[in-house]
Amino acid sequence: MSNVATIRILRLGAALAIAVSLGFQGWADLTHGTFTWGQLPGYFTPLAAIAGVVALTASAFAGPGERVWLSLLRVNAATYLVIAGAVYWAVLAQHATPLFPWANAVLHGGAGAALVVDWLLVGRRRRLPVSTWWTVLFVPAGWATFLLVRALRDGWVPYPFLDPSRGPAAIATTLCVIAAVGLAAAAALHCCTGLRVVQPARADLPPGDTQA
Repeated sequence: MSNVATIRILRLGAALAIAVSLGFQGWADLTHGTFTWGQLPGYFTPLAAIAGVVALTASAFAGPGERVWLSLLRVNAATYLVIAGAVYWAVLAQHATPLFPWANAVLHGGAGAALVVDWLLVGRRRRLPVSTWWTVLFVPAGWATFLLVRALRDGWVPYPFLDPSRGPAAIATTLCVIAAVGLAAAAALHCCTGLRVVQPARADLPPGDTQA
């Protein structure tokens, strides 16, 4: 079996594992928890998991010469899942009693590890332009906007560190810290492309699509 086929199978297997875990976790939260469909977009982990599934699936079927948008999707999804896992285990795990511990472990650990390993080992060694790194904030910005609108409407927030009773300054500080950590994590991943061991041939790079 070729390297391309092996990587494709591994990526699709990881995407399937994340999707199945998200399905089980979502079913448990909606059936046995107090969550509603309208509240699910307020939780960052499902957004990160969906980004991870899309990134792994798209990269599995991408041809040689990975496009810049796909590289950004891969590194950003990896960053989201790492941050989601770190925040969960540092702040939220003590308050959680997951119905399916295995699904929780995949979503808050295994998924991030899979995306990070894939990013570190597979792809060209040339880094993406620094001017593109800010795109990691796109999904969190949309998520934060949704939460702001939702909180103003009915006061609901998904996490205790976003509780309105803490005050606007404390919440803004928390979000800025998370954003700064996310940017730092993304920058670290961008700078580690030199470690990659599986690379497409330079001849496969599409005309006009450079990553330097």
